[in-house]
Amino acid sequence: MWAGRTGSDGRFSSRGHRLLPPAVPAGRVPEVVHGGIPPGPRGSGVSRVDLSASVNPYGPPPYLRAAWRRAIREVDSYPDRAQSDLRAAVGRRLGVPLEEVLLAGSASELIRCALGAYAPGREVVLPQYTYEEYRRVALAAGARRIRTVPMPSLRLDLGRMAEAIPRSGVAVLVNPATPTGQYFPPEEVRELGEACLRRGSLLLVDESYLPFVDGGRSVSSHPGSLVIFSWSKVLGTPGIPFGHASGPPRVIQALSTQLLPWTVGPLSRHLAWFALRDRRWIPETLRRIRATAEEVRKTLPHTLSRAHYFTVGSRSRPDLVRRVEAAGFHVRDLSSMGLPGRARFAVGRPAETRRFLRVLLPAISASVRRGGRSPPSRRRRP
Repeated sequence: MWAGRTGSDGRFSSRGHRLLPPAVPAGRVPEVVHGGIPPGPRGSGVSRVDLSASVNPYGPPPYLRAAWRRAIREVDSYPDRAQSDLRAAVGRRLGVPLEEVLLAGSASELIRCALGAYAPGREVVLPQYTYEEYRRVALAAGARRIRTVPMPSLRLDLGRMAEAIPRSGVAVLVNPATPTGQYFPPEEVRELGEACLRRGSLLLVDESYLPFVDGGRSVSSHPGSLVIFSWSKVLGTPGIPFGHASGPPRVIQALSTQLLPWTVGPLSRHLAWFALRDRRWIPETLRRIRATAEEVRKTLPHTLSRAHYFTVGSRSRPDLVRRVEAAGFHVRDLSSMGLPGRARFAVGRPAETRRFLRVLLPAISASVRRGGRSPPSRRRRP
């Protein structure tokens, strides 16, 4: 990019030549909306409480500066591509051997690697409402077909999902689910993995939000499953992504062929080492987040969510997002997911979460009054 421009006499004319089209047309791959507020210009004066990204509201961890000081000494060298020592440490934490672990610069990169290795020309099964990157990446990878499992009342039935699993395809389960927070215990997930094995398919389980579920348990290792995890959710560091995958050695080897070189930089690596040794900050902040989420569950008693985020709203109140945004809170508008009038919010710190509920509850009540059925009228007796 520092080279000078080629003069007009050195340009190559494309007339009469046909540019090779991409294997997957760009128009087939949808744009994806994500949570989070992008950094604005300095002095913009815009200040909102971000409840859209579902990351640890107490982050970043106190050892980030120490990790940065160590990382800055290594920026003049290429990172270790194998990361064997860190992979082994993650494996010990998971209770699996090194050859069943893969590290990457983000969980999103692992999603791309998994679907890049297994989705081309095959069928991919997704819940009707889930993290939209799975659909986008599957289409970009050349999946033959995307099949969605209906979710009446926003609830996913794993039995129904098992029936939809194709032969030699991929099924995706986010646990706890997003945007609903529905949690599936490991025995149910393993049954889904067994169904995949019987049909020669792969089950991809995304457990990025599992630590926020009180009593949540990982599916750990299963011969028919690949488990993906994002560290930035727990650490509250979405600007420093880092992820790992665990699964059968053959699956991990297939993903590694798709992996970018030097994917784990020095800052992510040192931050991961600190996090693995953390016996205080992560457990304490998770305890606080779960306690705040329990307060919200008591306020929203009919919620499906076992996680620290919740889906609220209805089609009858399309202005819900606008109302909470006007009050200074940023939430995840779920219209792009096919749920107009609904939003997902994550708990923040206790005080800001309670302030948000004071804004949210009147909006939900108004939604019920306007969109719900009116109670039967009582006629006066003569």
